[in-house]
Amino acid sequence: MFIYIIISIIVIYILINIYIYLLKVKIERFEKQILNNFKEKNNKIASIYEVTKGHISKHNEVFDEAKKLKRKDFSENTFNINLIGKYRTNRLIHKELDFIFRVCNKNPKLNNNHKYLYIRDSIVNISENIWEDLSLYKNIIIKYNNIIFLNKITILWLLLPFNKKESMH
Repeated sequence: MFIYIIISIIVIYILINIYIYLLKVKIERFEKQILNNFKEKNNKIASIYEVTKGHISKHNEVFDEAKKLKRKDFSENTFNINLIGKYRTNRLIHKELDFIFRVCNKNPKLNNNHKYLYIRDSIVNISENIWEDLSLYKNIIIKYNNIIFLNKITILWLLLPFNKKESMH
């Protein structure tokens, strides 16, 4: 009888470990996917810049902040900044792109320019994908951190090699 209890505890421990490990792998996959989407979206800033050249008055001033943020994003890629840091920078880039699109949408020539429309729609589509991925990512992080917390208040935390993940606000 006692051996069955010990075997049950070991099996439960192994299952919890496997579940946490799978959640961690899923989190890492989402992080990589979100970072790739950030990079893809930010690489299109240069395309928008070139397509809108000659159509917007004070073109360089409109894109000035976006270029600064793009450089900051590039340096974060170089220094392997985590997803939370990249998220903060990309929120600013998103706001700047929103401003650029509002300026560009006031120009009737750009609204008929197929290159501009294609790039704009592509950026909007990527942004929607990022938003969906981020909401799923946040839910998984909450679940992961709750399980880690529950394990920390039991004796199992001594045996599990997992730590809490920082969440986004």
